[in-house]
Amino acid sequence: MQGISNTQTVKVQFVPVGRNRREWMWKARDDESNTIAISGQRFDSLTEAVRDARTQIHGRDGDDDDPTAA
Repeated sequence: MQGISNTQTVKVQFVPVGRNRREWMWKARDDESNTIAISGQRFDSLTEAVRDARTQIHGRDGDDDDPTAA
């Protein structure tokens, strides 16, 4: 998936999953709450899920200080 247009507002939801809810997935939604992307894999930490969402949505590795990042 390529980066989402800068003119579109994207909300990212991080969801704990798995038997003990120790894994994470993310979902990206548009202004109307339509799902536009799902992580497609589980991550061992929330930090890894956030990093993947930034990469998938913005098309690059986001800077942790970037306020527009996931």
